[in-house]
Amino acid sequence: MANNKNKNYQPPYKKKKTQKPAPAEELLQAQDVTAAEESAAEAPAENIAPVAGPAENIAPAEQAPAEKAAEQAPAEAAEQAAPQEAAAAGKPLKGGSLADKWSRFRLTSFWRIWVSIPFVVIAIAIICFGAYAGQGGAFENGINIGIDFKGGTIITTKLGEDIVQNDYDEYYDIIEGAINDAAIADEVIAYAQENEISSSLTQNVVIPNINYTQTSGVGEEMAIVFKIDNISSSFDNEANDITRYRNGLILEKIAADINARFGEKEVSDRVYVNEDITSEYIGASASSRLLMLGGIALLVAIVVILVYVMIRFEVFSGLSAVIALIHDVAIMFCITIIFRIQVNAAFVSAIITIVAYSINNTIVIFDRVRENNKIAKKLAENNAALSASSTLRPLVDRSVRETTLRNFNSTITTLVMILLFSIIGTSSVREFGVPVIAGLVGGFYSSMFLSPSLYILMKEADEKRKAKKAAKKAAAPTAQKAKA
Repeated sequence: MANNKNKNYQPPYKKKKTQKPAPAEELLQAQDVTAAEESAAEAPAENIAPVAGPAENIAPAEQAPAEKAAEQAPAEAAEQAAPQEAAAAGKPLKGGSLADKWSRFRLTSFWRIWVSIPFVVIAIAIICFGAYAGQGGAFENGINIGIDFKGGTIITTKLGEDIVQNDYDEYYDIIEGAINDAAIADEVIAYAQENEISSSLTQNVVIPNINYTQTSGVGEEMAIVFKIDNISSSFDNEANDITRYRNGLILEKIAADINARFGEKEVSDRVYVNEDITSEYIGASASSRLLMLGGIALLVAIVVILVYVMIRFEVFSGLSAVIALIHDVAIMFCITIIFRIQVNAAFVSAIITIVAYSINNTIVIFDRVRENNKIAKKLAENNAALSASSTLRPLVDRSVRETTLRNFNSTITTLVMILLFSIIGTSSVREFGVPVIAGLVGGFYSSMFLSPSLYILMKEADEKRKAKKAAKKAAAPTAQKAKA
């Protein structure tokens, strides 16, 4: 038997097998196949020459394993090739754990869902805006705009540290009751009619909306601060006489009720208007300037980020990143409308914070896209194939999956801290924290789902435009010859 062996035969471990570089598409899709499947698919075939001699010389015991292996080989080959064929055909693989399903999830293929969800939130915000505006009787009541942007009155009641810390809720209710007193509203309405300032006032217009409350000062100077709305300029005159008259009545009511409470508790102290209880009127002109400055700051931040991303990556990356940032701002604004969160200077600070935070997650994803694109170009040796959607989509999907854990961890850790910050903080702190929480969730969504999908759509549209232009250019000489 030994003499019948082929002299040129070499064992499998000594044979060398050269492979041509795989196209970029096959390379990216093959990365999702398990290591066992790859090793089985790449194993070299043994080149054993047939053994000379009659078939009868082969023992039955030796023939049985060979026949069994021959019967199993097609089934094993088909089983091993199935994942590769499914990946090459673009079909989703079924089964496996949640991590395996996520590793095969074609995220950008569901771009219609990712684009539709923000529009649902915007539609809900529009409905809530209409409901709030109708309830308040004015268009501006649809949004809870703070006195920083629309003007208002700051009422400060100085009570001292002992009273504020020990009996805060009690005196808070006294001040709130004076602000919402219906008798004061009726007196203001009568004043406006007698002086022919306005004849259309109602209690809903006169009773102010409390924007927020806080404490200020230390020791004997510690006070409870209320920020309330002014009466709308559509009902008041240029001198704001109705608003000032109402504020004076509120201060007198607060002083009378607190002094009465002091008498019940046999406290010798007294509070006086314009000494312990003061009001600060803020006009609409100062607030409009602050609003303009906040808008300019936001616009400058978005433009600078757009220029930076376009320089570092490409035009489509920059455009998709900026659209995602606009989405984050829009979602934050919608959440403030739905839940009646106050829009003030703290809200503008929250927007700028989220813009800077969200763009960081988006840049991480596009940076991974660029790295994977470079690797694919080197291995594919076909730069033109990298622009095709069959290659670009798996590349972007894989880049998003590779950065998911990083973006999720950074968002969750920040979200927990801001949530605790909002719970234990004052009302002014919550005005900053709640919009930031909404922005963190919206920013994670836009960076993971929206911006990659928009990037794919713009790239594919650009490739179609280039293909049509090339086809038109190629057909031009033929058309000229036909005319000739």
